[in-house]
Amino acid sequence: MPLEVKLQPKLTYKLRLTPQIKLALNLLQLPLAQLKEYIKEEIEKNPLLEPSEDSTSSNGKLDEILKKIENRENKESESDILWTGEDGDKKQYRESLISASLTLQEHLSRQLHIFSNSEDERKIGESIIGNINDNGYLDCPIDEIAESNRTTKSQVEKVLALIQTFDPIGVGARDLRECLWLQLRAKREENSLAGLIVDKYLPFLEKKRYGYIAKKLKRSVEEIKDAIKEIAKLQPRPGCSFSQEITQRLIPDAILKRNKDGYEVIPNDWELPRFGLSAKYKEMLKKNDTPTEVKEYLQERLNAGRSLIDAVNKRQETIQKIIEEIVYTQKDFLDNGATHFKPLTLSQIADRIGKHKSTVSRAISNKYVHTPYGIFKLRDFINSGVKQENGELFSSKTIKTKIRALIESEKKKKPLSDLEISSCLKQEGIFVSRRTITKYRHQLKILPSKSR
Repeated sequence: MPLEVKLQPKLTYKLRLTPQIKLALNLLQLPLAQLKEYIKEEIEKNPLLEPSEDSTSSNGKLDEILKKIENRENKESESDILWTGEDGDKKQYRESLISASLTLQEHLSRQLHIFSNSEDERKIGESIIGNINDNGYLDCPIDEIAESNRTTKSQVEKVLALIQTFDPIGVGARDLRECLWLQLRAKREENSLAGLIVDKYLPFLEKKRYGYIAKKLKRSVEEIKDAIKEIAKLQPRPGCSFSQEITQRLIPDAILKRNKDGYEVIPNDWELPRFGLSAKYKEMLKKNDTPTEVKEYLQERLNAGRSLIDAVNKRQETIQKIIEEIVYTQKDFLDNGATHFKPLTLSQIADRIGKHKSTVSRAISNKYVHTPYGIFKLRDFINSGVKQENGELFSSKTIKTKIRALIESEKKKKPLSDLEISSCLKQEGIFVSRRTITKYRHQLKILPSKSR
């Protein structure tokens, strides 16, 4: 059969995010302080948006912009000085290093902008960077980031590997072992004695079991101690150099007010700038004598302004629903303390408010709520459960609280083993395996009984 080249039509379905949806998702994951700055910048850039308190400065700025639109020469001269291509981005990044101090996340984002190869990589990278804490460690599980970005775990791992090559070295690690190993790899010492100790024997190093490590690696104790000196030179918290000395005020997204029926959720709207669409320029858009070019510009800015208003409103509505659901589920915790936590997952909240799990994950990221007992992260209210013999789930946070209480009250000369802790909890009607106790104890950063 002879080969031939021919055109063949094919109908396919693809999910594409509109600019409005992208904007809504972007604003949803912004903390309130960043959203506040973002709105201020948009008001400055978009003349169709004006502050409710004082619109005179906005009107004056729009008059200047309208003049620039009518003057093509000015418009062309502005486009000539814009940075284009990779060279401009690199120059901008280098200049930023000697300017005002940056946060760790800003520092990583600028490197990502240079070294990422596609828009998808950049999007995943921003999601990863947003979940890196001030010490430089990745706080969020890979599968959760993959699900929120609708991609695969392998793709997230690929972008994470790229971020782990950024400055400061060791950033993006998921635990201390990976952090130290990344720093040794950067020095090409991952296969050295120090690298082997970090990779396989770090838990024994914490217990100072030098003889055991020496026996396993068939080295002398003196060689092990020399390698430990090299490990001690590494930075266990690579992000600490970017920490700000000035204490920053946490801005809660909502306030819980206690009343006779429970708790009332009051959204923190007053922190955001009050703004609306300019009636003056909406009227100009309707006039027949307004130049076509000016009308096109005004219509574009009007659509952008409406999209911003809708996105902000949807953000507030989504966060309000999530907090209301959290308060409804965790009322016993708010009333009686940590031992009354109930299991609550992202999937449960998503099902109850009719949103996708990834939307809930974005919405609670870096968000806070002010309660009568202090300010809490929304993510602090999310916890898994341990299945009991009767089929019910028992909150993992409650179990961790009880584990900590048991260890704090134990006899110093006879600390409780994980099996004994499991037996103590069983007497309270909480059935948890020894392996689960060990896992939770590690998460609480509590040493085993032999080291306590």
